Amino acid sequence: MKRIVLAHKAITVILAISFVLMLTSGILTYTNYGRLAPLIVLHFDALHGVDTFGTRASIWGMWALGLTMNILNGGLAYEFYNRERFLAYLYLGANVLISLIALISVGVMVTVN
Repeated sequence: MKRIVLAHKAITVILAISFVLMLTSGILTYTNYGRLAPLIVLHFDALHGVDTFGTRASIWGMWALGLTMNILNGGLAYEFYNRERFLAYLYLGANVLISLIALISVGVMVTVN
């Protein structure tokens, strides 16, 4: 992995963006965790209102799920890089999208609660 990351700047930039987004969502979760109520809103919509509640730990679960998916996609990108570069870039692009979705989800959950 070290050889691939150092040799290709596009991969390094994509991994750095994913890392920064996940780090930002982790910091957002950590700094706001103490002020959250024990029971928080996990899902709501305009038509039905609030329909899913959970504990504060659910936010860490959301973040951990995003991190796990990033690690899996990074491993798949590493495995496919020499055989099928398109798939490697697809997995790395998915990493950025997953990191962005995790940041938005954590931000909304912290803001609403």
